[in-house]
Amino acid sequence: MLFKFAWTHTPEARDETVKKFMATGGMPPEGVEFISRYHNVDGTGGFVIIESTSAAALADYALDWNGLIKIEITPIMDDDTISSVLPKHFS
Repeated sequence: MLFKFAWTHTPEARDETVKKFMATGGMPPEGVEFISRYHNVDGTGGFVIIESTSAAALADYALDWNGLIKIEITPIMDDDTISSVLPKHFS
C-alpha cells in the first residue's frame, strides 16, 4: 500500500533535523520502499511517498524522527486504483 509520510518542524528544530537528514539521507528502514521525496520551498517540511505492507516498519520510520518533527502518515492511491472504485459510487 502507498503512503504519504508528511513532516513539518519548528524553526527551533530545523538545524538538528537538517543535520540528521544530511547524516542519514532520511531513508526508510527495511520493510518500507522509498518512492520519491519532496521538500517545501520554504524549508518547513515536506513529504515522502513510500510503499509498505508493514505497520511495524512504518512505526519504525516514524520513531526515527518523531522527536524532531511532526509526522502525518496517510494511505494514498494512484489514479488506476481510485478509477476502479469510482464506478461503484458514481455511475
